[in-house]
Amino acid sequence: MKSSWGWMPELPEGMWRYVPSWLRPLFAAVPWITVGGLLMMMGMLGGTLTKAEGVLFDLPEGGLSDGEATPLVALVLPLQSETCVFFDDARYSLDDGVSTAAFGEHLAERAAKVEIKSLLVLSDRRVSCEEIAKVASVARESGLEKILFANKSESASE
Repeated sequence: MKSSWGWMPELPEGMWRYVPSWLRPLFAAVPWITVGGLLMMMGMLGGTLTKAEGVLFDLPEGGLSDGEATPLVALVLPLQSETCVFFDDARYSLDDGVSTAAFGEHLAERAAKVEIKSLLVLSDRRVSCEEIAKVASVARESGLEKILFANKSESASE
């Protein structure tokens, strides 16, 4: 198929022959609208992730052997249906809001009586990071200044 002048063939319309002429500009813009929508969603998601509230841990620059004498010690263990904190011969459930609040009150009461405001947390490796962050948040709200999360020494006997 050549044009009326005979020097350039006419291009076939392809898929455009099935589309009304008034919809062609919209169909041509769809890929750009999609890219714009994706960029907008990534911007919204990125802002959400960077602005999320949480517990900030200032990790020391020293080696792994840093430590401090702590008068307060809490043990965090996962049980079959809940995660428990053992503190001063008392057991608190992190899954129960009332029990967590009671743990915070008990911790604040004990923190007011000691000179060094630090807590040693002994945790099992099966405890989720969410539960550890919850313990740290309760400790911060109770007036403690430092939290030491202990790790198992390679030379320690079981």
